[in-house]
Amino acid sequence: MGKLQHGSHECELTSPGIVANGICNICFKDEPVEFACDPCNFDLCKPCSDLPQQMSHHLHPEHPLEFRIGEDDRKTKYMVCVGCGNMSSGTYYYECNKCEIYLDLGCALHKSITTGWEAKEMLHYSHEHQLKRCRPGPDSKGSCLLCEQPLSFTAICYGCVHCYLFFHERCLDLPTEIQHPLHPVHPLKRLDYIQTFDGRKSCNACYAKFVGVPFGCLECGFYLHLRCADALLRGLLYKSHEHRLFYVEHPGGPVFDRVKYPCLICQKSVLLNKFYYLCVQCDLRCHTECLVIPEYVIKKSYHIHQLRHKRVEAEDDFLEYCGVCETLVYSEHPAYSCEECDFLGHTECILREEVPSPLYLKDLYSCSKDNTRSKNLTNLESSESEDRLLVNSYNHIHVMRLVYMSELGEERKCNMCYTEIHDNPCKCETCSFQSHDFCAELGRPSRHQSHLNHSLTLLPYSPRRIKSTCKSCKLDIRGFNLFCRICNFIIDINCALKDKKMHGALHMGQKIIGTWDDREEATEEEQLQDIYLMYLDSDLVDLLVLATEDPVVEAKDFS
Repeated sequence: MGKLQHGSHECELTSPGIVANGICNICFKDEPVEFACDPCNFDLCKPCSDLPQQMSHHLHPEHPLEFRIGEDDRKTKYMVCVGCGNMSSGTYYYECNKCEIYLDLGCALHKSITTGWEAKEMLHYSHEHQLKRCRPGPDSKGSCLLCEQPLSFTAICYGCVHCYLFFHERCLDLPTEIQHPLHPVHPLKRLDYIQTFDGRKSCNACYAKFVGVPFGCLECGFYLHLRCADALLRGLLYKSHEHRLFYVEHPGGPVFDRVKYPCLICQKSVLLNKFYYLCVQCDLRCHTECLVIPEYVIKKSYHIHQLRHKRVEAEDDFLEYCGVCETLVYSEHPAYSCEECDFLGHTECILREEVPSPLYLKDLYSCSKDNTRSKNLTNLESSESEDRLLVNSYNHIHVMRLVYMSELGEERKCNMCYTEIHDNPCKCETCSFQSHDFCAELGRPSRHQSHLNHSLTLLPYSPRRIKSTCKSCKLDIRGFNLFCRICNFIIDINCALKDKKMHGALHMGQKIIGTWDDREEATEEEQLQDIYLMYLDSDLVDLLVLATEDPVVEAKDFS
């Protein structure tokens, strides 16, 4: 009886007495079993039993590739194969430790692959981590972060090896700003990953939370999914109401269950039904059946056959698209279908007179140059913002400026590190947000002594509101922090500023904003206050010196 100690299994494998077909635990093919472990029900076929522990491959000739199991030793949860570009969790694969190159088994053993996957990496506003060009692979689920359409496992995307989230490569050209008739006062702009996940924002149309990056107006607190912005343009007109009605699903939850919204027509509660029509502008609801939608209709401009009203059945991995606007018809939503062919159309598209246009096309609904711009949505790429201190918070981009201590309120605590402000405060130009000058400086890309490889980004909370631990103090992140989008490093702002705070405490009173000439127009009370604070801070330095064993202490001893 043959025996084999294989790297894919901890037990010694033996060849079975009777050769029979089985499912190989590596390639998952139905093949004759070459070696097996009966207690563990582990089978290997002949090709997989011959897998070498180390191999050379023409896609990466610089270093040998080693056979690996699972993700325990990997820096990321998912990997991108340099052969086919598929992203997967990689149960069995080959890896180059020096270069972080991964090959799945199929590509590693495939000798006819002449060129590898065109690997690209990028940082994008839609996600906190660096994204890699890839295909989602056979395990893909969910939707594109940008267009919100379902993912195909073969589609070329950019994906996150930490979160397994994607957006289509073709969606890079989608507009980042639209003018929507439902919110004509300001344009709606794509929010970034910081503004999206503050735990409080939800879609003003369907009330659901956001997985991708929505369109929104921070100034007015108005937010929409792209699919909802599209559906609102499509909306159904009813003779007794001035605005278009939007088809939605009951969001559920105790808050919505307690509120009994009356139907616009019959005045009975609409929340007894799973689906209903909603007017977002008036916050009015209506039963589907109360609208008296015709069962049959013929729209010769769209289709030559008679169309029947139906509800789209929910079927896994089966997508239906409207023959009028060419956008997705979601499962369990009402639509018109043709009984003679496979034509399908939204109810709203079939019953309206003018032809709707799909919002997701890049050349539609873009803002004109003379549109009103939101003051809270500063263009971070413009030259006007290059020399300004910007601190991105939950629902506001704070443009910070240096101010006098007298301009602070009674509460002189920093809104970023929550400690007392003693000198050189900064304050937002449009709100009461205030901070130390060195805290506000962290709004610019910076590097920390414990992470010098990449620039760190200032975040107001842990990425995606997922529990994260500071790499320095090992405590949970609960507020502002510095985050590396490339390698997932994170450090609490107080840990990052330990040296600066001690150094600042030893030099209190030495930092003066402007010159005394700048204060000539200040009141006598303000001038006396500045002098008092300067001497008070100097006394604090003396106290720190006296508290040490050595009577001569320099600032560097506290750094």
